[in-house]
Amino acid sequence: MKISRKGFMKVAAAAAMSGVTAGALAACENAAGSSSAAASGEALYTPGTYTGTAQGIGEVKVTMTFTETAITEVVVDTSQETESIGGVAAPTLQEALMAAQSAEIDNISGATVTTNAVKKAAASCIEQAMGVSVEAPAEDSSADTGDDWLGEEPVIDSVSETLDFDVVVVGAGLSGICAARAAAEEGALVAIVEKSSSFNCRSGEYAVLNGSLNRRWGREGIVDEDVVVDRLMRECTYRNKRAILKKWASHAHEVIDWFIGAYPDLTICDTTRQVVTQEQFDKGILVPLAWPQPELYDYRNEEFPTYPTSMEFRSSRADQQGFVVEANLNKAIESGAETFFGCFGTKLLQDEDGRVTGIIIRDANDGNRYIQMNARMGVILATGDNSGDEKIMKHFAPEVVEKNIANMGAMGMLGVDVEGKTVETGDGLRMGAWIGAKVQDYHAPMTHHMGGGGAGVGMGITPFLQLNLHGERFMNECIPGQQLENQIELQPECTSFQIFDSRWGEEIPYMPANHGGLCYVIPENEDESNPNFSDRQYTKLSAKEGSWDYEADTIEGLLTQIGYEGEALETALASIERYNELCHAGYDEDFNKPASRMFALENPPFYASKWGTTSMLVCVGGLESDENCHTFTEGDPASPKRAIIPGLYVCGNVQGNRYAVEYPICLRGISHSLCVYYGYVVGKNCVAGV
Repeated sequence: MKISRKGFMKVAAAAAMSGVTAGALAACENAAGSSSAAASGEALYTPGTYTGTAQGIGEVKVTMTFTETAITEVVVDTSQETESIGGVAAPTLQEALMAAQSAEIDNISGATVTTNAVKKAAASCIEQAMGVSVEAPAEDSSADTGDDWLGEEPVIDSVSETLDFDVVVVGAGLSGICAARAAAEEGALVAIVEKSSSFNCRSGEYAVLNGSLNRRWGREGIVDEDVVVDRLMRECTYRNKRAILKKWASHAHEVIDWFIGAYPDLTICDTTRQVVTQEQFDKGILVPLAWPQPELYDYRNEEFPTYPTSMEFRSSRADQQGFVVEANLNKAIESGAETFFGCFGTKLLQDEDGRVTGIIIRDANDGNRYIQMNARMGVILATGDNSGDEKIMKHFAPEVVEKNIANMGAMGMLGVDVEGKTVETGDGLRMGAWIGAKVQDYHAPMTHHMGGGGAGVGMGITPFLQLNLHGERFMNECIPGQQLENQIELQPECTSFQIFDSRWGEEIPYMPANHGGLCYVIPENEDESNPNFSDRQYTKLSAKEGSWDYEADTIEGLLTQIGYEGEALETALASIERYNELCHAGYDEDFNKPASRMFALENPPFYASKWGTTSMLVCVGGLESDENCHTFTEGDPASPKRAIIPGLYVCGNVQGNRYAVEYPICLRGISHSLCVYYGYVVGKNCVAGV
């Protein structure tokens, strides 16, 4: 087995995460350096079959068979991983391990968590075959409980270089770039530290109230900002801070203008699906979402409104707003900011008074050397969320782990660092907590449902009838995606079936314009050559043909296809009979769904789509903060008042108290908008000493 020094370090890191001792690692190193022994036929392994396990989304198992000099068989079991992602990676990973004859294999894009788990399990097999012993942790170790999310702050004995700046921004995502630009434009000498090889951004939706854009679109003043703020507070069960949301609601439009002003090639459209040229689309367009509003929809009459004040960047790029974000990064650099890509924030520095004075970073581009960056004005943490860290998730959002919800952050689908690991690992959370910063108590998983069915999202969250595995109706189907997800998680096996009949096309115009909902029917002859043609809420009827999992000419035939039998079948038939009665009565006395969306199932053929849990995009919950982006100490139990930690600021998904418990979805794109706004605010405040 040939293991390079680089390869050994990867295996060693994996082994360290599995609890391998320093002595065991030394044994690995000695064996790794004996590739010549393997090549000459000298014994390297104890022949036999060995099994190793590691935690991915679920448990991953690797079984390896060894001769004295080679790995002869590899079996990778990823059956507990997300079926469509990690679950399909097993054959590729098996082949890679056999070809490498080591645990040093490349990550599979989109299945980073599974790949890393397979590497760990494979490293364990190799260690066993090489006779490397593994010491069990002490019985009273916090590792036994799995609740030691914080870990120990690293001890760094020496640094290879010291650099002086006014402001250090850790993270080059949306908020970090805005913070760096705002600080640099104030004349500050700014360092931008990012562990990926480039900036990170995703999606393209932004919420904005009032301002020049909404004035252009005829939407200024159509909804009172206090109404919006209060709705956001309710959706977060009043465990967030109103002052943060109120300041954003009043002023974000000014900063959004500043943000998009960095990119003059942007085309601003007047309607959601305005016709544009391919050149315009390639350079980037900005559209108002759900505008004009559907003829039969009035958010003012909705129990769960989606406010029509959001917009979306679209382009031929995967990161739809990437042009604009890149332009803001260039503005920061033009103003004097310096970038440090491939560098990891590691440890915050404080003076004797507790002021944060800088940070030590690890430069993965240059032998993992450590650099001390002094920050005269302060350090801004813009390190993103924590969804990619299993221990943090188990501690702060255990329901996501317990329900086995697909975690996009953990899968590496939100970006990877220069070492191939997911970027969403809670670095800022830990660095802040290590120096005594208070972590927000109630984190908010972004788990809003977007629908199910044969086409991936089928009819979206359009409120047709839903039955659980017992055949029972269990909710008012006319609720937003976050609440839909919550209800489905309460059902047996977290499974439901969306059921509708052949009149679905006539019913769609009556449906709410919620995020993920289908509510516009467009003419069959509409030209599809417009690059801006596609939108989740708009469809031709022909485009949705087949967007279901089951079809039958009778209700009973449909239910039988689904798999209902015996008592469950009888219950399902009774549930549909009851539903039809309520539809004809014009009042849903069981769940209070609006009468305008109660459509009886009487017109064959009949259709059904199977739903499970959705995926989690991010888990938002950072260091306790306020409307000025300060951080706070835990506080003395005898005196609960918390003190500001001078010199340490937060923005983006590591800024706590924006949301709590749930990610609110009455405003599409609110997260991006808060990132831009508070990135700007924190850059200005850090320089001004606010």
